[in-house]
Amino acid sequence: MSTVEGKSDPEQSAVVLRAPVSPVTRVVVGVDGSAGSAAALRWAAAEALRRQAVLRIVSAWEEPAQPGPTPADHPAQAAARLVQKALARVLSQQHYPRRIGCAALRGAPGEALLSQTRETDLLVLGAAEADVAAMIGPTGLYCLQRGSNPLVLVPSATDGDRVAEYAHYAVTVPWRRFSTG
Repeated sequence: MSTVEGKSDPEQSAVVLRAPVSPVTRVVVGVDGSAGSAAALRWAAAEALRRQAVLRIVSAWEEPAQPGPTPADHPAQAAARLVQKALARVLSQQHYPRRIGCAALRGAPGEALLSQTRETDLLVLGAAEADVAAMIGPTGLYCLQRGSNPLVLVPSATDGDRVAEYAHYAVTVPWRRFSTG
């Protein structure tokens, strides 16, 4: 694992959990409306532009667990809106990747994201900044444990020292200590 500062965006740092070993032709980013996913989107767009790769923006949705009154906003519509907003953010930048794909997929976030990646695709996820265990989060942990593609976490905080601290901790603490539930 390593910390990459200024690689794609001079103001953003990222924690590389699995580095690419071959050329990356597609950068997949998960969006969920959080500050972490907004940071991941910025980083992924810059990285896709730098690598001249396709940017794939993905959001996942699930049916409500509890039956009850129909929500005014179906989860599929909410996920589609998240993807539309993310695409609008990317297109509002002065420079952006020329090839962009979008998907709002039914399923658990980790499963949906991994379904969109191949072994050589770079998967970029946003991360919380509160503490190390929360930084990885259940979706990141799922993708780390079950995926084999390159994986990068971009924290919502831009404090490089804090990101380096996370990276050091993640290297020294076994992944199995983090639980998904």
